[in-house]
Amino acid sequence: MDPRLRLALSLLAVVLVFAGSTLGYHLLCEVSLGDSAYMTVITLSTVGFEEVVPLDRVGRLWTCLTIILGIGTVSVAFSSLISVVLSGELKELRGRSRMKSRVEHLEKHVIICGGGRMGALTAADLEGRGIPFAVIEREPVVQRELTDRGCVFVEGDATAEETLLAAGLERARAIVAVLPRDSDNLYISLTARGLRADLMIIARAEHPSTEVKLKRAGADRVILPHLIGATKIANILTRPSVVDFFETASAGVDLEVDQYIIGVGSSIANKTLRESSLRQEAGVIVVAIKKADGSMRFSPDPDEVIGLQDTLIMVGQAGASARLDQLGL
Repeated sequence: MDPRLRLALSLLAVVLVFAGSTLGYHLLCEVSLGDSAYMTVITLSTVGFEEVVPLDRVGRLWTCLTIILGIGTVSVAFSSLISVVLSGELKELRGRSRMKSRVEHLEKHVIICGGGRMGALTAADLEGRGIPFAVIEREPVVQRELTDRGCVFVEGDATAEETLLAAGLERARAIVAVLPRDSDNLYISLTARGLRADLMIIARAEHPSTEVKLKRAGADRVILPHLIGATKIANILTRPSVVDFFETASAGVDLEVDQYIIGVGSSIANKTLRESSLRQEAGVIVVAIKKADGSMRFSPDPDEVIGLQDTLIMVGQAGASARLDQLGL
């Protein structure tokens, strides 16, 4: 039972016993309500001052009943209060309330379904990049780990629609389904796509055959960790310098591979790469352009025109996209 409900029921029982005892003294002993309340208080508190009026046999029987019911009820209520305080349940409830408030204030965040190894690594990477996120986790052990790391999380089943909504799905920029079972990630993708047609959905798959099913369910990208690991091993064996380059770029310390979307009002929209002077102004090299229609231009010509909603894939010093924002491009 919820500790707040248990404590509330105990206090309600005390109030009912107090009211019933007071009314009983008033009717049976023919004394005022004030005196009846006083009799109830000294009886329940076991103080035992002198009676307001002499009690007859009925009054004494009522006093005995009040003692039996009242002291037992007060003891249970007091025990419930002590149990809640000592067990840390109130602290846990306050923590849940604060966590719920943090989730409700998130905007344009990433929802990570699953706080396991892959979910924890994803969260750490997003935190390092300053991207807000919320983790959905149902295992208490993992929840404590998330609390220790100061992560925002939602307690519940990530496959449930109400849990996704509680994590702020309507305000999120993307959702990442990295639960161990492909069937769970499939269901999350299907549910999230049904709730948000414009949401970016990234799903993990253990079996290559699941990739097609996940995309049909609504996933934009499917990650196969074993395939990525195998490909990286092969690249390290055959092209180690290329791997070193991209690892340095992905770390974003001295070199960075970044993207920049040309929005409405951009000063370089409808200009050629040569006219944009991106290399001179921001110190970046455009290695590819993803056009608004989804087509990709690799190693674009200097006379390639940059259109609205085009995505520039750039290589340069860390913070390239931030510099473009500062330049008002």
